[in-house]
Amino acid sequence: MKTGATKRFVSTTDQQIDLVARCFQALSDPTRLKVIRALKSGEKSVQDLCEQFTCSQPNISRHLSVLTAAGLVSKNKRGSFVMYSVADPRVFELCDYACRHVDMLIERYTG
Repeated sequence: MKTGATKRFVSTTDQQIDLVARCFQALSDPTRLKVIRALKSGEKSVQDLCEQFTCSQPNISRHLSVLTAAGLVSKNKRGSFVMYSVADPRVFELCDYACRHVDMLIERYTG
């Protein structure tokens, strides 16, 4: 593990920790993680995401609202549509790190 990353976390203020927790809370729902994964290929409308996940429009809109409030997703109005995209592609690195952690746990307890 990089020591710079650890130093950053150790020197984080309580207010920043609250914001970090908000980001992790936004990512704690499987549907929201799937939305983030779907946005990897580019921006999408609520309608696009509804079709991809066979979810209702209010359900997808609620998930997008949580992700937007956490600063993980941004929205851009295009005519009569609102298009959503990942606000910072480093979220994919965070998700990759979490996936590697899960892989390690699975290996530890099943291997």
